Amino acid sequence: MTDVSDPPGPVFDLAGYLARIGHGAPVLADLATLRAIHRAHAASIPYENLDIQMGLPISIELDQIFAKLVGRRRGGYCFEQNLLFFAALKSVGFDVSRRMARVTMGNDPGGRSHLMLLVRLDGGTYIADVGFGGSCLSEPLALAAGEYDGGGDRWRVRPSAWSPGWEVEIWRDGAWLGLYWFSDDPVVDMDIVFGNHFTSTHPASRFVLGRIAARVTPTERHTLLDRLYRRRVNGVLVEEVEIPDEGAYRHILRDRFLIDLPDGAALKPIDGIAR
Repeated sequence: MTDVSDPPGPVFDLAGYLARIGHGAPVLADLATLRAIHRAHAASIPYENLDIQMGLPISIELDQIFAKLVGRRRGGYCFEQNLLFFAALKSVGFDVSRRMARVTMGNDPGGRSHLMLLVRLDGGTYIADVGFGGSCLSEPLALAAGEYDGGGDRWRVRPSAWSPGWEVEIWRDGAWLGLYWFSDDPVVDMDIVFGNHFTSTHPASRFVLGRIAARVTPTERHTLLDRLYRRRVNGVLVEEVEIPDEGAYRHILRDRFLIDLPDGAALKPIDGIAR
């Protein structure tokens, strides 16, 4: 079943996007290109919810996403990240569709609050997802039951026993951790509007309750949840730091997450962090 919404128009600035992620090689609608730009996007454009923590709305209009993530060199969360990636893949010529996933994180499935992508290529289908925070894929996964290595981590894709569809899991600290469930149900634009509104405004949303940042390279995974910074190398936790104050917080944003907030940007305070 294919995506029923209209694809982005021809105005997408593919050259500007590729420059933002540092990809200078030719782009073709093939697996090598998909893997290369997936890795480059995940390493270059950080995952973050800091606009929400500044009381700002999250736009899902492509021109606004492009201006923020490419023009202002900021990051974003799943709706921003994967809508930008969707437009880029479409511009290259990939057969790509959007899917709304139910986040699990080791628990029962929640509402359809996560946007991810499927790419059909050479008779197969691949999961492409540059917007799942601290457990973001570094590179695409084949949509086929099995275990896979990627980005220094071990992944598992399996048919779901909960409801017809698929579950994506990561090997974390000696056990499989379920990340999300998705099916082949098509996505319309209003699904994304609903999901983005809940995720960015509901008082119980994790994105409203606290600060989140993440970035993944082919070997390293950086996460920042409120004042707790962690770095994993090839899946192993090698660094854990409690951020003491706002100055140190802004420094680690710049150094590890490539996020340089504008002067005067006022984030909601975090318990235990000095102003």
